[in-house]
Amino acid sequence: MTEFLQTLKNLRSVYERAAANERASNPTSADQRAQTARELLAVEEELIRLKGLTSALPPDLGNISDLPEELRAELSIAKTDELEDQIVTVINAYGGTASLDQILVGLFRRFKVVQKRRFLQNKLYRMTMVWSVDGRKGVYTTTEPPEGTAETGKATVKEDEWDFEPSPNDETEVPF
Repeated sequence: MTEFLQTLKNLRSVYERAAANERASNPTSADQRAQTARELLAVEEELIRLKGLTSALPPDLGNISDLPEELRAELSIAKTDELEDQIVTVINAYGGTASLDQILVGLFRRFKVVQKRRFLQNKLYRMTMVWSVDGRKGVYTTTEPPEGTAETGKATVKEDEWDFEPSPNDETEVPF
């Protein structure tokens, strides 16, 4: 999405320069170009908003997609791949806690991505922004567990610290 954002910025800049150059000779055309530049700015802002909704954001920094690439390169944040961003988006769509089955279905419904169960389990285990819920096999959360609940390997959230209710097979309750 960021490659499209840069293209939009460049295109908006072209329209802004054209509007400024035509202001004296053709005010109507200049106004149209200025309006197009404003609309392109609105599209840029919407892309930034959508990127924030579909990205695994560093919790302490919030949405960083609007920052210049030079600044983002200087930040010491964990780099996530596209699948990790999609997984976090799906879990958050289920209220912050989801079963492996819900994640598999959510990945397909929202992103048209099909993953093998074992591959996804391994991916979830390695992710730094997702924790398994203690006492519930195959249930994961994006809520960081309190300090001191870490076991060997991956931290978990105790069952009484989460509010996960498995949804029935009713299609109306699926957030996708």
